[in-house]
Amino acid sequence: MKPFRILLVEDEDLIRLILSEALQDYGFEVTSAANGDEAIAHLGDEHSFDLLLTDIQLPGGLDGLDIARAARRTAPDMPIIFTTGQPDRMDPWSPGAKDAFIAKPYRPSDICAAVRRMVGAT
Repeated sequence: MKPFRILLVEDEDLIRLILSEALQDYGFEVTSAANGDEAIAHLGDEHSFDLLLTDIQLPGGLDGLDIARAARRTAPDMPIIFTTGQPDRMDPWSPGAKDAFIAKPYRPSDICAAVRRMVGAT
């Protein structure tokens, strides 16, 4: 069986590492990116992802909403989990049934539970 693949986009190194390890402990395959440019490069490589988990506010010219738009162009049904400490940054996004939002601060277990809910894992 093919492992469930997650693209994790988080600019804070420690949070990215902790989330990646927590998700891997649940059996997910995780590819990490520290900014929008890295995330877009991963979306364009030979791998496909089953879920995008992205912080909204990122350094550089691309934010999490830009990454989500790019992901949806290639995979319209991809579930997306957004995280941010500034919920008002979600205003330009019209969330759909395959979108979730988790406010910072959060526990890694909150993220893992949300991923499991969105993929129908038990």
